[in-house]
Amino acid sequence: MSSALQSFEAALRARPPDRLAAMRAESMRRFLELGLPNTGDETWRYTNLRGLAAKPYVDAPRIAAGAAVDAAASWLAAASTAAPVRIVNGFAELGDGAPPERPGVTVRSLRSLAAQDPEWLLERIAPAADTDEERWALLNRALFVDGIYLRIDSPVEDPILIVHLALPGGADTAVHSRVIIETAPGATATVIEHHIGSNGAAVLANSATQIELAADSSVEHYRVFAGNDTMTHIDALTVRQARGSRCRQFTIALGGALVRADLRAKLDGPGAAHDSHSLLVGHGSRHVDCVATVLHASPQATSTQTSRAIASGTGRVVFNSKVVVAAGAAGTQSNQSARGLLLSPTAEIDTRPQLEIHADDVKCAHGATTGRLDPDMMFYLLSRGIDRAAAQSLLIYAFLDDVLTGMSSPAARSAIENALIAELPDADLLREFR
Repeated sequence: MSSALQSFEAALRARPPDRLAAMRAESMRRFLELGLPNTGDETWRYTNLRGLAAKPYVDAPRIAAGAAVDAAASWLAAASTAAPVRIVNGFAELGDGAPPERPGVTVRSLRSLAAQDPEWLLERIAPAADTDEERWALLNRALFVDGIYLRIDSPVEDPILIVHLALPGGADTAVHSRVIIETAPGATATVIEHHIGSNGAAVLANSATQIELAADSSVEHYRVFAGNDTMTHIDALTVRQARGSRCRQFTIALGGALVRADLRAKLDGPGAAHDSHSLLVGHGSRHVDCVATVLHASPQATSTQTSRAIASGTGRVVFNSKVVVAAGAAGTQSNQSARGLLLSPTAEIDTRPQLEIHADDVKCAHGATTGRLDPDMMFYLLSRGIDRAAAQSLLIYAFLDDVLTGMSSPAARSAIENALIAELPDADLLREFR
Protein backbone atom coordinates (compact mmCIF):
# COMPACT_ATOMS: atom_id res chain seq x y z
CA MET A 1 0.00 0.00 0.00
CA SER A 2 1.37 3.42 -0.96
CA SER A 3 2.24 6.11 1.58
CA ALA A 4 -0.74 8.20 0.48
CA LEU A 5 -3.21 5.33 0.93
CA GLN A 6 -1.79 4.52 4.35
CA SER A 7 -2.11 8.14 5.43
CA PHE A 8 -5.72 8.39 4.22
CA GLU A 9 -6.66 5.25 6.15
CA ALA A 10 -4.82 6.51 9.24
CA ALA A 11 -6.61 9.86 9.04
CA LEU A 12 -10.02 8.19 9.24
CA ARG A 13 -8.96 5.90 12.10
CA ALA A 14 -7.60 8.83 14.08
CA ARG A 15 -10.82 10.82 14.00
CA PRO A 16 -13.47 10.49 16.67
CA PRO A 17 -16.51 8.70 15.20
CA ASP A 18 -19.44 10.84 14.12
CA ARG A 19 -22.97 10.03 13.02
CA LEU A 20 -21.79 9.38 9.46
CA ALA A 21 -19.23 6.78 10.60
CA ALA A 22 -20.78 3.79 8.81
CA MET A 23 -20.87 5.60 5.47
CA ARG A 24 -17.32 6.83 5.95
CA ALA A 25 -15.97 3.37 6.78
CA GLU A 26 -17.67 1.74 3.79
CA SER A 27 -16.46 4.47 1.42
CA MET A 28 -12.89 4.12 2.68
CA ARG A 29 -13.03 0.32 2.35
CA ARG A 30 -14.14 0.58 -1.27
CA PHE A 31 -11.54 3.28 -2.02
CA LEU A 32 -8.69 1.21 -0.57
CA GLU A 33 -9.80 -1.82 -2.55
CA LEU A 34 -9.67 0.19 -5.78
CA GLY A 35 -6.42 1.95 -4.90
CA LEU A 36 -5.14 5.11 -6.53
CA PRO A 37 -5.85 5.39 -10.26
CA ASN A 38 -2.97 4.84 -12.64
CA THR A 39 -2.29 5.19 -16.35
CA GLY A 40 -3.77 1.75 -16.93
CA ASP A 41 -7.19 3.08 -15.97
CA GLU A 42 -9.19 4.31 -18.96
CA THR A 43 -9.85 7.87 -17.82
CA TRP A 44 -6.42 8.34 -16.19
CA ARG A 45 -4.25 7.17 -19.08
CA TYR A 46 -2.64 10.61 -19.52
CA THR A 47 -2.22 11.52 -15.83
CA ASN A 48 0.44 9.97 -13.60
CA LEU A 49 -0.06 10.11 -9.82
CA ARG A 50 3.17 8.41 -8.71
CA GLY A 51 4.41 11.58 -7.00
CA LEU A 52 1.16 11.96 -5.10
CA ALA A 53 1.14 8.29 -4.08
CA ALA A 54 4.55 8.61 -2.40
CA LYS A 55 3.48 11.37 0.00
CA PRO A 56 2.10 10.78 3.52
CA TYR A 57 -0.66 13.37 3.86
CA VAL A 58 -2.01 14.81 7.09
CA ASP A 59 -5.40 16.43 7.65
CA ALA A 60 -5.42 20.17 7.10
CA PRO A 61 -5.64 22.08 10.39
CA ARG A 62 -8.65 24.18 11.24
CA ILE A 63 -7.65 27.84 10.98
CA ALA A 64 -8.94 30.54 13.32
CA ALA A 65 -11.76 32.51 11.74
CA GLY A 66 -9.95 35.85 11.86
CA ALA A 67 -6.86 34.51 10.12
CA ALA A 68 -9.00 32.74 7.55
CA VAL A 69 -10.93 35.87 6.66
CA ASP A 70 -7.70 37.79 6.19
CA ALA A 71 -6.22 35.08 3.98
CA ALA A 72 -9.28 34.30 1.85
CA ALA A 73 -8.78 37.04 -0.71
CA SER A 74 -10.58 36.07 -3.91
CA TRP A 75 -10.06 38.00 -7.14
CA LEU A 76 -13.61 36.91 -8.02
CA ALA A 77 -15.06 38.80 -5.03
CA ALA A 78 -16.21 41.63 -7.29
CA ALA A 79 -18.48 39.19 -9.15
CA SER A 80 -20.98 39.35 -6.27
CA THR A 81 -22.16 42.27 -4.18
CA ALA A 82 -22.93 39.89 -1.30
CA ALA A 83 -20.27 38.58 1.07
CA PRO A 84 -18.72 35.30 -0.04
CA VAL A 85 -19.28 31.97 1.66
CA ARG A 86 -15.90 30.58 2.74
CA ILE A 87 -14.70 27.02 3.16
CA VAL A 88 -11.24 27.08 4.76
CA ASN A 89 -9.32 23.80 4.87
CA GLY A 90 -12.61 22.00 4.43
CA PHE A 91 -14.41 23.85 7.27
CA ALA A 92 -17.34 26.17 6.54
CA GLU A 93 -16.88 29.64 8.01
CA LEU A 94 -20.45 30.45 9.08
CA GLY A 95 -19.85 31.87 12.53
CA ASP A 96 -19.26 35.53 13.31
CA GLY A 97 -18.99 37.54 10.13
CA ALA A 98 -20.83 34.93 8.08
CA PRO A 99 -22.75 36.21 5.06
CA PRO A 100 -26.27 37.29 5.99
CA GLU A 101 -29.21 35.30 4.72
CA ARG A 102 -30.74 36.73 1.57
CA PRO A 103 -34.16 36.10 0.05
CA GLY A 104 -34.42 32.74 -1.66
CA VAL A 105 -31.07 31.41 -0.39
CA THR A 106 -30.36 29.08 2.52
CA VAL A 107 -26.78 28.30 3.58
CA ARG A 108 -25.93 25.66 6.18
CA SER A 109 -22.81 23.90 7.40
CA LEU A 110 -22.68 20.18 6.57
CA ARG A 111 -20.95 19.58 9.89
CA SER A 112 -23.89 21.02 11.83
CA LEU A 113 -26.43 19.20 9.63
CA ALA A 114 -24.63 15.90 10.25
CA ALA A 115 -24.93 16.44 14.00
CA GLN A 116 -28.59 17.50 13.88
CA ASP A 117 -30.06 15.07 11.34
CA PRO A 118 -27.56 12.60 9.85
CA GLU A 119 -30.24 10.60 8.01
CA TRP A 120 -31.39 13.74 6.18
CA LEU A 121 -27.81 14.44 5.12
CA LEU A 122 -27.09 10.85 4.13
CA GLU A 123 -30.04 10.96 1.74
CA ARG A 124 -28.44 13.93 0.01
CA ILE A 125 -24.84 12.79 -0.26
CA ALA A 126 -24.52 11.48 -3.78
CA PRO A 127 -23.39 7.86 -3.98
CA ALA A 128 -20.05 7.19 -5.64
CA ALA A 129 -19.60 4.25 -7.99
CA ASP A 130 -16.58 1.96 -8.21
CA THR A 131 -15.30 3.58 -11.41
CA ASP A 132 -12.11 5.30 -12.57
CA GLU A 133 -13.76 8.71 -12.43
CA GLU A 134 -15.41 8.39 -9.04
CA ARG A 135 -12.87 6.75 -6.73
CA TRP A 136 -11.75 10.16 -5.45
CA ALA A 137 -15.39 10.90 -4.68
CA LEU A 138 -15.31 7.80 -2.47
CA LEU A 139 -12.35 9.27 -0.59
CA ASN A 140 -14.19 12.56 -0.19
CA ARG A 141 -17.22 10.73 1.27
CA ALA A 142 -14.91 9.07 3.77
CA LEU A 143 -12.86 12.09 4.85
CA PHE A 144 -14.84 15.31 4.35
CA VAL A 145 -15.18 17.12 7.67
CA ASP A 146 -17.51 19.93 6.65
CA GLY A 147 -18.78 21.90 3.71
CA ILE A 148 -21.79 23.85 2.52
CA TYR A 149 -25.42 23.00 1.85
CA LEU A 150 -26.92 25.63 -0.45
CA ARG A 151 -30.65 25.76 -1.17
CA ILE A 152 -32.09 28.03 -3.88
CA ASP A 153 -35.86 28.56 -3.51
CA SER A 154 -36.58 31.42 -5.92
CA PRO A 155 -34.88 33.48 -8.63
CA VAL A 156 -31.67 35.01 -7.24
CA GLU A 157 -30.10 37.77 -9.31
CA ASP A 158 -26.75 38.38 -7.60
CA PRO A 159 -24.17 35.58 -8.01
CA ILE A 160 -23.39 33.44 -4.97
CA LEU A 161 -19.63 33.16 -4.43
CA ILE A 162 -18.11 30.20 -2.56
CA VAL A 163 -14.39 30.54 -1.83
CA HIS A 164 -12.48 27.32 -1.16
CA LEU A 165 -9.21 28.21 0.56
CA ALA A 166 -6.48 25.63 1.20
CA LEU A 167 -3.85 26.66 3.75
CA PRO A 168 -0.92 24.26 4.24
CA GLY A 169 0.14 22.85 7.60
CA GLY A 170 3.69 21.91 8.47
CA ALA A 171 3.68 18.87 6.17
CA ASP A 172 1.93 17.65 3.03
CA THR A 173 -1.68 18.58 3.73
CA ALA A 174 -4.93 17.07 2.47
CA VAL A 175 -8.18 19.04 2.31
CA HIS A 176 -11.52 17.33 1.62
CA SER A 177 -14.42 19.77 1.17
CA ARG A 178 -17.95 19.23 -0.08
CA VAL A 179 -20.75 21.40 -1.48
CA ILE A 180 -24.36 20.32 -1.99
CA ILE A 181 -26.60 22.60 -4.07
CA GLU A 182 -30.35 22.09 -4.45
CA THR A 183 -32.96 24.16 -6.24
CA ALA A 184 -36.71 24.43 -5.91
CA PRO A 185 -38.88 24.18 -9.05
CA GLY A 186 -38.50 27.34 -11.12
CA ALA A 187 -35.61 28.75 -9.09
CA THR A 188 -32.62 30.37 -10.83
CA ALA A 189 -29.14 31.31 -9.61
CA THR A 190 -25.50 31.78 -10.52
CA VAL A 191 -23.04 29.98 -8.24
CA ILE A 192 -19.28 30.57 -8.46
CA GLU A 193 -16.79 28.29 -6.72
CA HIS A 194 -13.30 29.75 -6.51
CA HIS A 195 -10.55 27.33 -5.46
CA ILE A 196 -7.40 29.06 -4.22
CA GLY A 197 -4.42 28.22 -2.01
CA SER A 198 -1.60 30.04 -0.30
CA ASN A 199 2.08 29.32 -0.84
CA GLY A 200 3.80 26.79 1.39
CA ALA A 201 4.03 23.03 1.65
CA ALA A 202 2.26 20.92 -0.97
CA VAL A 203 -1.52 20.70 -0.62
CA LEU A 204 -3.83 18.04 -1.99
CA ALA A 205 -7.36 19.42 -2.36
CA ASN A 206 -9.93 16.70 -2.99
CA SER A 207 -13.26 18.48 -3.39
CA ALA A 208 -16.73 17.34 -4.42
CA THR A 209 -19.78 19.31 -5.50
CA GLN A 210 -23.21 17.96 -6.33
CA ILE A 211 -26.02 19.94 -7.94
CA GLU A 212 -29.65 18.77 -7.90
CA LEU A 213 -31.86 20.76 -10.25
CA ALA A 214 -35.63 20.54 -9.77
CA ALA A 215 -38.10 20.89 -12.62
CA ASP A 216 -37.81 24.09 -14.68
CA SER A 217 -35.02 25.48 -12.50
CA SER A 218 -31.79 26.96 -13.85
CA VAL A 219 -28.25 27.28 -12.52
CA GLU A 220 -25.15 28.82 -14.05
CA HIS A 221 -22.21 27.23 -12.23
CA TYR A 222 -18.52 28.17 -12.32
CA ARG A 223 -15.60 26.28 -10.84
CA VAL A 224 -12.38 28.24 -11.10
CA PHE A 225 -9.10 26.59 -10.14
CA ALA A 226 -6.37 29.07 -9.23
CA GLY A 227 -4.09 27.22 -6.81
CA ASN A 228 -0.37 27.84 -6.44
CA ASP A 229 2.41 25.92 -8.18
CA THR A 230 2.66 23.28 -5.43
CA MET A 231 -1.05 22.47 -5.29
CA THR A 232 -2.74 19.32 -6.56
CA HIS A 233 -6.46 19.71 -7.08
CA ILE A 234 -8.86 16.85 -7.75
CA ASP A 235 -12.51 17.85 -8.09
CA ALA A 236 -15.65 15.81 -8.71
CA LEU A 237 -18.78 17.60 -9.92
CA THR A 238 -22.07 15.72 -10.32
CA VAL A 239 -25.21 17.29 -11.77
CA ARG A 240 -28.67 15.72 -11.91
CA GLN A 241 -31.39 17.55 -13.80
CA ALA A 242 -35.15 17.10 -13.71
CA ARG A 243 -37.69 17.94 -16.40
CA GLY A 244 -37.15 21.25 -18.18
CA SER A 245 -34.17 22.27 -16.03
CA ARG A 246 -31.14 24.04 -17.44
CA CYS A 247 -27.51 24.02 -16.32
CA ARG A 248 -24.76 26.12 -17.84
CA GLN A 249 -21.43 25.02 -16.40
CA PHE A 250 -17.96 26.59 -16.72
CA THR A 251 -14.70 24.89 -15.72
CA ILE A 252 -11.76 27.30 -15.68
CA ALA A 253 -8.25 25.99 -14.90
CA LEU A 254 -5.79 28.85 -14.37
CA GLY A 255 -3.52 27.54 -11.61
CA GLY A 256 -2.18 24.58 -9.69
CA ALA A 257 0.58 22.08 -10.43
CA LEU A 258 -1.93 19.36 -11.28
CA VAL A 259 -5.66 19.85 -11.80
CA ARG A 260 -8.05 16.97 -12.42
CA ALA A 261 -11.64 18.13 -12.94
CA ASP A 262 -14.41 15.55 -13.40
CA LEU A 263 -17.96 16.35 -14.47
CA ARG A 264 -20.79 13.81 -14.55
CA ALA A 265 -24.19 15.15 -15.60
CA LYS A 266 -27.40 13.14 -15.81
CA LEU A 267 -30.34 14.59 -17.76
CA ASP A 268 -33.09 12.82 -15.86
CA GLY A 269 -36.20 14.52 -17.25
CA PRO A 270 -37.64 15.41 -20.64
CA GLY A 271 -36.51 18.77 -21.99
CA ALA A 272 -33.50 19.11 -19.67
CA ALA A 273 -30.58 21.08 -21.12
CA HIS A 274 -26.93 21.00 -20.11
CA ASP A 275 -24.19 23.21 -21.59
CA SER A 276 -20.64 22.71 -20.32
CA HIS A 277 -17.71 24.96 -21.18
CA SER A 278 -14.05 24.34 -20.32
CA LEU A 279 -11.18 26.80 -20.52
CA LEU A 280 -7.96 24.94 -19.71
CA VAL A 281 -4.56 26.64 -19.49
CA GLY A 282 -1.45 24.47 -19.17
CA HIS A 283 1.57 26.75 -18.92
CA GLY A 284 5.04 26.00 -17.55
CA SER A 285 4.93 22.44 -16.25
CA ARG A 286 1.25 22.47 -15.26
CA HIS A 287 -0.87 19.39 -15.93
CA VAL A 288 -4.62 19.82 -16.47
CA ASP A 289 -6.93 16.84 -16.98
CA CYS A 290 -10.65 17.41 -17.56
CA VAL A 291 -13.20 14.60 -17.94
CA ALA A 292 -16.82 15.44 -18.84
CA THR A 293 -19.55 12.81 -19.15
CA VAL A 294 -23.19 13.59 -19.94
CA LEU A 295 -25.85 10.88 -19.70
CA HIS A 296 -29.07 11.51 -21.62
CA ALA A 297 -31.49 9.37 -19.62
CA SER A 298 -34.72 11.00 -20.85
CA PRO A 299 -36.11 12.03 -24.25
CA GLN A 300 -35.95 15.49 -25.82
CA ALA A 301 -32.92 16.60 -23.78
CA THR A 302 -30.05 18.65 -25.19
CA SER A 303 -26.39 19.10 -24.32
CA THR A 304 -23.27 20.82 -25.58
CA GLN A 305 -19.64 20.39 -24.54
CA THR A 306 -17.22 23.14 -25.56
CA SER A 307 -13.54 23.00 -24.65
CA ARG A 308 -10.72 25.41 -25.46
CA ALA A 309 -7.24 24.47 -24.26
CA ILE A 310 -3.83 26.10 -24.60
CA ALA A 311 -0.45 24.73 -23.52
CA SER A 312 3.06 26.14 -23.49
CA GLY A 313 6.44 25.22 -22.02
CA THR A 314 6.19 21.57 -21.00
CA GLY A 315 2.54 21.93 -19.98
CA ARG A 316 -0.01 19.26 -20.78
CA VAL A 317 -3.78 19.51 -21.13
CA VAL A 318 -6.17 16.57 -21.44
CA PHE A 319 -9.86 16.84 -22.36
CA ASN A 320 -11.85 13.61 -22.35
CA SER A 321 -15.55 14.07 -23.13
CA LYS A 322 -18.31 11.53 -23.53
CA VAL A 323 -22.02 11.66 -24.30
CA VAL A 324 -24.12 8.59 -23.52
CA VAL A 325 -27.65 8.36 -24.96
CA ALA A 326 -29.66 5.75 -23.07
CA ALA A 327 -32.27 3.51 -24.67
CA GLY A 328 -35.54 5.41 -24.93
CA ALA A 329 -33.92 8.86 -24.98
CA ALA A 330 -35.37 9.73 -28.39
CA GLY A 331 -35.06 13.30 -29.60
CA THR A 332 -31.66 13.79 -27.98
CA GLN A 333 -29.52 16.58 -29.42
CA SER A 334 -25.86 16.84 -28.49
CA ASN A 335 -22.72 18.50 -29.81
CA GLN A 336 -19.10 18.28 -28.67
CA SER A 337 -16.41 20.76 -29.74
CA ALA A 338 -12.82 20.43 -28.46
CA ARG A 339 -10.03 22.63 -29.78
CA GLY A 340 -6.44 22.91 -28.57
CA LEU A 341 -3.72 25.47 -29.21
CA LEU A 342 -0.04 24.58 -28.76
CA LEU A 343 2.34 27.46 -28.06
CA SER A 344 5.60 25.50 -27.77
CA PRO A 345 7.10 22.34 -29.32
CA THR A 346 7.35 20.62 -25.91
CA ALA A 347 3.74 21.21 -24.86
CA GLU A 348 1.04 18.57 -25.33
CA ILE A 349 -2.74 18.54 -25.68
CA ASP A 350 -4.81 15.35 -25.82
CA THR A 351 -8.51 15.46 -26.74
CA ARG A 352 -10.89 12.53 -26.93
CA PRO A 353 -14.58 13.18 -27.71
CA GLN A 354 -16.79 10.06 -27.57
CA LEU A 355 -20.38 9.12 -28.36
CA GLU A 356 -22.25 6.08 -27.02
CA ILE A 357 -25.77 5.91 -28.49
CA HIS A 358 -28.44 3.35 -27.57
CA ALA A 359 -31.49 5.09 -29.08
CA ASP A 360 -32.84 6.06 -32.48
CA ASP A 361 -33.97 9.51 -33.65
CA VAL A 362 -31.05 11.44 -32.17
CA LYS A 363 -28.78 14.22 -33.47
CA CYS A 364 -25.27 13.94 -32.06
CA ALA A 365 -22.01 15.32 -33.41
CA HIS A 366 -18.46 15.80 -32.20
CA GLY A 367 -15.21 17.28 -33.38
CA ALA A 368 -11.68 17.82 -32.08
CA THR A 369 -8.66 19.72 -33.44
CA THR A 370 -5.25 20.60 -32.01
CA GLY A 371 -2.63 22.75 -33.69
CA ARG A 372 -0.68 25.97 -33.69
CA LEU A 373 -1.68 29.52 -34.53
CA ASP A 374 -3.16 29.84 -38.01
CA PRO A 375 -0.34 31.13 -40.26
CA ASP A 376 -2.83 32.70 -42.68
CA MET A 377 -4.44 34.72 -39.87
CA MET A 378 -1.01 35.70 -38.61
CA PHE A 379 0.00 36.86 -42.09
CA TYR A 380 -3.23 38.85 -42.42
CA LEU A 381 -2.62 40.73 -39.16
CA LEU A 382 1.05 41.36 -39.98
CA SER A 383 0.07 42.70 -43.40
CA ARG A 384 -2.15 45.24 -41.66
CA GLY A 385 0.79 46.68 -39.76
CA ILE A 386 0.28 44.85 -36.44
CA ASP A 387 3.57 43.65 -34.94
CA ARG A 388 4.12 39.91 -34.41
CA ALA A 389 3.79 39.91 -30.61
CA ALA A 390 0.50 41.80 -30.72
CA ALA A 391 -0.82 39.60 -33.53
CA GLN A 392 -0.03 36.43 -31.59
CA SER A 393 -1.72 37.78 -28.47
CA LEU A 394 -4.85 38.75 -30.37
CA LEU A 395 -5.16 35.33 -31.99
CA ILE A 396 -4.74 33.53 -28.66
CA TYR A 397 -7.39 35.69 -27.03
CA ALA A 398 -9.80 35.21 -29.94
CA PHE A 399 -9.29 31.44 -29.69
CA LEU A 400 -10.39 31.42 -26.05
CA ASP A 401 -13.29 33.83 -26.53
CA ASP A 402 -15.68 30.99 -27.46
CA VAL A 403 -15.87 30.07 -23.78
CA LEU A 404 -15.80 33.58 -22.36
CA THR A 405 -18.73 34.83 -24.43
CA GLY A 406 -21.04 32.24 -22.87
CA MET A 407 -20.73 33.78 -19.40
CA SER A 408 -23.85 35.72 -18.48
CA SER A 409 -22.30 37.42 -15.42
CA PRO A 410 -20.33 40.47 -16.69
CA ALA A 411 -18.43 40.82 -13.40
CA ALA A 412 -17.41 37.15 -13.36
CA ARG A 413 -16.34 37.31 -16.99
CA SER A 414 -14.28 40.44 -16.41
CA ALA A 415 -12.48 38.93 -13.41
CA ILE A 416 -11.77 35.67 -15.25
CA GLU A 417 -10.56 37.57 -18.32
CA ASN A 418 -8.13 39.58 -16.17
CA ALA A 419 -6.75 36.43 -14.57
CA LEU A 420 -6.53 34.67 -17.93
CA ILE A 421 -4.70 37.55 -19.59
CA ALA A 422 -2.12 37.45 -16.80
CA GLU A 423 -1.46 33.80 -17.76
CA LEU A 424 -0.92 34.54 -21.45
CA PRO A 425 2.15 35.81 -23.29
CA ASP A 426 2.22 39.56 -23.96
CA ALA A 427 -0.32 40.24 -21.22
CA ASP A 428 0.21 44.01 -21.39
CA LEU A 429 -0.64 44.05 -25.08
CA LEU A 430 -3.81 42.04 -24.52
CA ARG A 431 -5.01 44.45 -21.85
CA GLU A 432 -4.70 47.26 -24.36
CA PHE A 433 -6.87 45.42 -26.91
CA ARG A 434 -9.71 44.44 -24.54
